[in-house]
Amino acid sequence: MIQEIEPQYLWNAYEEREPQADSTVVCVKNGNYCIIHTAQGDRFPLYRELAVEDRAGLRYLFALREGAVRRDYFLCVCGENFSCAELPLHSWETSRYINHQMQPREEAFAGMNAHHLYTWYESNRFCGRCGSVLVHDKKERMLRCPKCHNMVFPKIAPAVLAAVQHKGRLLLTKYAHGDGNYALVAGFVEIGETAEQCVAREVMEETGLRVKNIKYYDSQPWGFAGNLMLAYTAQLDGDDDTIRVDHSELAVAEWVAPEDIPEISDYNSLTREMIRRFRLGRL
Repeated sequence: MIQEIEPQYLWNAYEEREPQADSTVVCVKNGNYCIIHTAQGDRFPLYRELAVEDRAGLRYLFALREGAVRRDYFLCVCGENFSCAELPLHSWETSRYINHQMQPREEAFAGMNAHHLYTWYESNRFCGRCGSVLVHDKKERMLRCPKCHNMVFPKIAPAVLAAVQHKGRLLLTKYAHGDGNYALVAGFVEIGETAEQCVAREVMEETGLRVKNIKYYDSQPWGFAGNLMLAYTAQLDGDDDTIRVDHSELAVAEWVAPEDIPEISDYNSLTREMIRRFRLGRL
């Protein structure tokens, strides 16, 4: 999965830090990201490669660490007049490119978390309680209102994945407005329910099926949508395996045998990992 970057790991504690020459700068312009393409893979620009005169325009994000070595990442929201003509071969890419194409994996993982924080900062410039301009706290990743003292922390939405099995088949879906690839039943945890209750509700709402033996499988941060994915396996409850598709959410929902699942080349998401493991008889 995209977060599997050992021996490196994400050091996400907020710190007040200044960029150094070899610090990485995630440049965002109109929602797209400046990515340099090299023979060794993709990367974000280094501070020394950018003509950034005002360091105050850079916001520290996090570091990737390996032992005592750390590589700091900063965010730069670029205006229309931002110039990067002196950079090596580069292009402006969407977060979808970071998810599906960017290599090496640790740089894609950094890009995912940078995207999560960028969208949070952009969506929280003013206090939702009194309308004052928010300021960043000095000790933790939190925006504070200097007038009414409201505190705003990064938004993380819990969501579930449900791998439902019955008679050697897996319940697979395709989103009504998706890319046509197979997925699992998924949805956001609502107020007042547990993740397990969410699994049962989402499966019922999207396919009309009841499930039992709901068991936790794994989790994954998914900053592209600001989510924390909580994955579960489950079994059909009863013998009625008739699927009643909610077409407002799904284009397809069907029982699929392992041999009928196409080969999966995407190693980034927990969804794809679970489908792959079922295909190989390991789920």
